[in-house]
Amino acid sequence: MLTLFREGGVMMYPLLILALTVVVLTVRGWMRVGRADAPDAVLETGVDAVVFWGAWSVVLGLLGTIVGIYFAAGAIATAPAISPQVIWGGIRVALITLIFGLLVFAVSAVAWFVLRSRYRRQVAGATARG
Repeated sequence: MLTLFREGGVMMYPLLILALTVVVLTVRGWMRVGRADAPDAVLETGVDAVVFWGAWSVVLGLLGTIVGIYFAAGAIATAPAISPQVIWGGIRVALITLIFGLLVFAVSAVAWFVLRSRYRRQVAGATARG
């Protein structure tokens, strides 16, 4: 796993920061949603931030993939003869950032859905009691 991270290149570090941001926002949202007793716009915005930063991970992953393919294409263009294995190996490495970005987004989307559902149930229950 660490080897894949290193192979992904420089774009993996912002993606890691986004992944950690999603985790922190999810944990923070989970703790705050449990105490919600009325609709709270700030809390809703915090919950929505989880999926927002997850979506940005896809954008950065795609950008990393495009940059990787661009550099691979440049190397292929200057090489006199290159095997298909080397070409596909370069493309495989270029796709690592996109895969990681999509995984971060998938986790953030599930976390957002769970948080949003919990928030709505919590507020509905508090409103019904109050």
